Amino acid sequence: MPFAAAAMAEPLAAAVHAVARGTDAEDVGVLGGGPMGFMLCALLRSEERTVTVADRHAERRDQAVGLGARACERLDSHALVFEAVGRPETWRAAAAAAQPGGVVVLVGGCPRGSSVELDPGPLHYDELELRGAFHHSRAEVDRALQTLTALDLSSLLSETIALEELPVALAHSGGRAVKWVVDPRA
Repeated sequence: MPFAAAAMAEPLAAAVHAVARGTDAEDVGVLGGGPMGFMLCALLRSEERTVTVADRHAERRDQAVGLGARACERLDSHALVFEAVGRPETWRAAAAAAQPGGVVVLVGGCPRGSSVELDPGPLHYDELELRGAFHHSRAEVDRALQTLTALDLSSLLSETIALEELPVALAHSGGRAVKWVVDPRA
């Protein structure tokens, strides 16, 4: 396995963990077209589920279509929703996009000190279930490594850059979603 592809094992293991925290629902919404959202999308599509990815950036919506998902700016109503942004407003949007009785998996961690206010109606009357997802186990890393041989995630890999180039790369990271591959020896 190429070095750059192997570097995807850790974040993919977190996506494997998040998918396991979800349900077997066929209709899935993913809020956030960043690398984690697209790894979730790829895993779910490999299970032949119908996936809709919501992102405000047109270029990322195009990436979602390239991964076999439907793309939109805002999610409608889904049996299972993954939030992959990590902002209080996107946690609320993910909860609002879940069908009654649905499950929302909160993958994107909000900044320390954040608070999220949610409408209690859907939680209580519609029996909406919220689940957190953080990190992974050794077995999930092993599954991610096996999955990397079957899934094509090359569209998420950047070119390899030197460590000194990372601040500039991160400052200009709009547009297409990528995971930066940093070689400290370069």
